[in-house]
Amino acid sequence: MKELGFHIVAEFWKCSVENLKSAGKIKKILNDVVKNSGFVKVGEAFHQFDPNGVTGIILLSTSHISIHTWPEINYASLDIYSCGGKVPAKKAFDICVKKFKPKKVIYKEFFRGFDSKVSRKIMKFK
Repeated sequence: MKELGFHIVAEFWKCSVENLKSAGKIKKILNDVVKNSGFVKVGEAFHQFDPNGVTGIILLSTSHISIHTWPEINYASLDIYSCGGKVPAKKAFDICVKKFKPKKVIYKEFFRGFDSKVSRKIMKFK
């Protein structure tokens, strides 16, 4: 049996607060990510916390992209799951890194399904 999907689970540290506190901004960023990575959106939901912070998800024809932000500590957790293979998920991840501009990224990549393997990676930016 081959893999059923490709999953990236990421932590973005030291992001710009302006990119983390508004549901409207997050919604625009993630919709741009979907559009530019080749995914097909089938739905979305975003929630603005008071005084700040956002949780959001874009449902894809091949799974989802979700985010949860903590602007008070410049942190976001990101989840990209693609049943359409590794290429669009990696492209979406790379676009997210460019858009959110974290100084440090800790992420795991793994194939879902039979014989899943996990690899943990760390990226640091100046």
